[in-house]
Amino acid sequence: MDQNGNGFKLSNKAFTGLVLAGAAVLIIIFMVLNGGGVKNDADGCNVNFQSAWGQSPSPVWVDLNSHGENKAVATFDFEYPSAPLAGYENPVYRAYSRQVFEVGFQDDSGNEGIRFSKAYTCNAFEIYEPKDGAFRSIVRNDVDGIEVKEYGDGEKVSILFFAKGDYSYTILMTDNPLPAAEAEAFVSQLN
Repeated sequence: MDQNGNGFKLSNKAFTGLVLAGAAVLIIIFMVLNGGGVKNDADGCNVNFQSAWGQSPSPVWVDLNSHGENKAVATFDFEYPSAPLAGYENPVYRAYSRQVFEVGFQDDSGNEGIRFSKAYTCNAFEIYEPKDGAFRSIVRNDVDGIEVKEYGDGEKVSILFFAKGDYSYTILMTDNPLPAAEAEAFVSQLN
């Protein structure tokens, strides 16, 4: 290294140490700004938790046998109608990353009529992201004081998104779209 203005020469070893210390400070600042203080994904608000290096763990959907098992894996409870649609009375439970609690209702042939999802997202975003152009109609409605985003064909609704507190909710009816009024009736039943 060249001499500084005081007549001292900085050794390569000292220079390397300063560079490493500076890099460590930058990494710590980056981690703090990006939620690096979160101990695990259940304490955070991202469904797809990322490390400070931008890496995401592989998504892990867990199929479960009961509401109680789902509550244990998701780490929170979920209230939903027990028989939302006639003919679709077989619940199927799933959880994801300890942040999403999901229950779908199937008919006897295994076809899903409706699915309810609740995720701990700190009211940040939708649980699912519909493909651009997949729906002709995207409407925002007020349902019992809650802003609901509805995707459909203009007459029937296939997906509803809304948030209450730190949780985001989704109602999926992609194989069995319902009139908006019928679909909106489920909003007040989810908690």
